[in-house]
Amino acid sequence: MLRGERVAFVGQNGQGKTTLAKILVGHEPATSGKATLGHNVMVGYYAQNQAETLDPKITLLQTLEQNCPEEMRTKVRSILGAFLFSGKDVDKKVSALSGGERARLALASMLLRPFNLLLLDEPTNHLDMLSKDVLKQALAEYNGTLLIVSHDREFLSGLTDRTIEFRDGHLKEYLGDVNYFLEKRQVDNMREVEKRSTVDGQRSTVNGQQSTNGQQPTISPEEKKQLERAVQKQEKRIADLETEIGKWDLKLAEPDFYSKPGANADLKKYSDLKAELAKVYGEWEAAVEKMG
Repeated sequence: MLRGERVAFVGQNGQGKTTLAKILVGHEPATSGKATLGHNVMVGYYAQNQAETLDPKITLLQTLEQNCPEEMRTKVRSILGAFLFSGKDVDKKVSALSGGERARLALASMLLRPFNLLLLDEPTNHLDMLSKDVLKQALAEYNGTLLIVSHDREFLSGLTDRTIEFRDGHLKEYLGDVNYFLEKRQVDNMREVEKRSTVDGQRSTVNGQQSTNGQQPTISPEEKKQLERAVQKQEKRIADLETEIGKWDLKLAEPDFYSKPGANADLKKYSDLKAELAKVYGEWEAAVEKMG
């Protein structure tokens, strides 16, 4: 990666997107070859479970004060405000925050530091739409080098200028953002991108043993029918969830949404729907892969 580049890692689960990203930024050792950080590179890393590392016993203000350099202390409140925490919110304990609010606080804490290389691993997994927009705006204004592992088309759109696809054990580069990538791949959505396919020489597992002859594990006709029914059921559930989440996206975009009494409960419902969608996606992918 070059200074100032903005790169997205996309593609199938289990293909090493997170692992390669960590190797590139020096968070994991390379199994072969060598990855070297440039001079004076300071890496900020946001993991999928980053929000879980926050201390629940302290306030939001204390969280940022603990994580900021001395020269940034005067800007802590304004940064909290930029991430939608204002007024008495800053004195709340972290334990009182919803999952989305914790994720937002963790991101604010990271962006407070003078990092010139950011690695974000699925940063939108627990964010509601407004929080996602806040993060995207902050990253759009970020001047350093950016590496994002994500399957979120809306979030990635216009945010990166190079896309690396991880597919069936290979990497392919596309010199454009996620929309350019999908156009070149001639697919309409990221679900199609995440499907696995059989390629010559691809490794597969047969009864727990590795095979390199490109053959898929043998399944009975009855098992195949069961898998096909499962895939159909999962695809319907995915479509239903995506429709429901789309309705919530519109609701969350209403100007007065966050001032309504039931906003936190609604955000919890929204977060639960997204979590269920991720779970069903995983089950669907596993079934499709097993079918071959």
